[in-house]
Amino acid sequence: MSESPSGKVALVTGSTSGIGLGIAHCLASKGCSVILTGLIDETLVPKLLAEFKGNTAYKGKFQFIASDFLEVEKVEKFSQDVLALYPDGVDILVNNAGVPGRGLIENLTTKVWQDTLAVNLTAPFVLTRTFFPLMKKRGWGRIINMSSQMGQLGELGKLAYCSSKSALIGFSRVVALEGAQHGVTCNAVCPGFVDAPMCHSFITQVATQQGLSLEDIKNDFLKDGTPIGRLIPISEVAGLVTFLCSDVASSITGSPIAIDGGYAAR
Repeated sequence: MSESPSGKVALVTGSTSGIGLGIAHCLASKGCSVILTGLIDETLVPKLLAEFKGNTAYKGKFQFIASDFLEVEKVEKFSQDVLALYPDGVDILVNNAGVPGRGLIENLTTKVWQDTLAVNLTAPFVLTRTFFPLMKKRGWGRIINMSSQMGQLGELGKLAYCSSKSALIGFSRVVALEGAQHGVTCNAVCPGFVDAPMCHSFITQVATQQGLSLEDIKNDFLKDGTPIGRLIPISEVAGLVTFLCSDVASSITGSPIAIDGGYAAR
């Protein structure tokens, strides 16, 4: 059994920044070829690819494919673009792209609700539906759905986000059952407060709403938001995802796996 997914082809959505970019680099460091996609100014794509192609420690191939996960038709078109590069599909699918979808229910617009579900839930469904049969055919595959600690808990003002992330956990369980006899695993990783752009944006928003300095609200946030008293490094989330993609994790499937600094243990 291999402890590394070396030689595999991975598709990581939302991989132009934050957690997704960290996962892409971690998989590349283990010998994977990686398809990158996400929201980025097209003029910055060469610089992004240079991070990977210019790293002599990385042995795989690296491509960027533009995507728009708000519309099913565009997700399907994106899937076909991936298949044009890799007709046999990908070995690893990391459904990481997500939007926060914040708002109390009485203020939550239908558009925010639908857009949140489109990116956080429907896009993973469309991509899994495309690549899962090809994984089954090969007898090997890894699907990682990036849920959240908010997929297991609730939080005021995060109805759309919590709903979508909770649904991803149920989604992962059923896909795991369908792939269990075919060497295909599917898990939901549930990060807590990660040292990434989405968390930084949330902390800044709270500071503005409460009229406090960013430093003050950050200290209170860390004290109350996580028992370990710090944000979770992207590298730790990426390391967990990469482990789940290895052969030694072949019996881990259908699980919501928390990496939340003890948040849910209280």
